[in-house]
Amino acid sequence: MREFAGLLRERVEIWQRLPARLPSGVATEDWQFVGACLARIEAEGVGAASEAMAVSAMQRFRITIRSRTDVALEQRILWKNRRLIVRQIADDPATPDRQTLRCEELRT
Repeated sequence: MREFAGLLRERVEIWQRLPARLPSGVATEDWQFVGACLARIEAEGVGAASEAMAVSAMQRFRITIRSRTDVALEQRILWKNRRLIVRQIADDPATPDRQTLRCEELRT
């Protein structure tokens, strides 16, 4: 396997939504810190939304990290001043030491 530690140059934080509800049944917007790690981040363009002539499509990123068991879909990745949401997690059997996250930037 090829070493990739030198490619992990960005520090990111992983957050997950707490499944909390108010007594009225309304979901809250509380988030819990999962962890921080180093990552390789590559821009992927704006995706299919721009092909459909959307007025504004959000930037997409491919994030490569060391394999973790606590990463899940719909979690948030905080990177610099950006908030990204995990849309896809790819685990390649040929490279079990890493995971690739396909993320989309959230509107602020």
